[in-house]
Amino acid sequence: MLRGADIPTLKAATTPATDTMGEHPFASDLNWLLHRVAASLGSAQNEVARRHGLGIRDYVVLRTVASGAPTSQLALGKDLGLGKTTLTAVLDRLEGAGLVLRRPAAGDRRTHVCEATETDWELAGRVAHEIARTEDGLLSTHGPRERRLLVTLLRELAFGTFAGSAPISGSCIRTGA
Repeated sequence: MLRGADIPTLKAATTPATDTMGEHPFASDLNWLLHRVAASLGSAQNEVARRHGLGIRDYVVLRTVASGAPTSQLALGKDLGLGKTTLTAVLDRLEGAGLVLRRPAAGDRRTHVCEATETDWELAGRVAHEIARTEDGLLSTHGPRERRLLVTLLRELAFGTFAGSAPISGSCIRTGA
């Protein structure tokens, strides 16, 4: 069971946000704000993943593979915004640890299909639970209604019509390193 000390916390500013956010030159810049929150949350989530012998990219790939039907490496990379070289390195680590399987696709041996193992599902579930607790920590000052609204708005931005306006290139998952 997790204790409070076991859950990474996001480092708070020395002054409350309400005192400083109006003064900052990027206080209304959506791109800057999203990147700042993503960097802090990504760092905290990377700490959680590391306690399980993974990095945040490993976890994201692991959870994605565990959550669905077998998928090709190409489709997986495109879905996650990971380049071919980065994804191959992650899959090599996960396969070496017995967490995912890669096999040639039926009918096209040049295409590799990624599948979850039983260990993959178990580990992905444990890490997902701890990461959810980290997200709860980030949102602890907000009520359920505000949380739902935030997730709804972010989903609309991530998957809505604007999302297709620019291709995802490189890794959208930062390791904080």
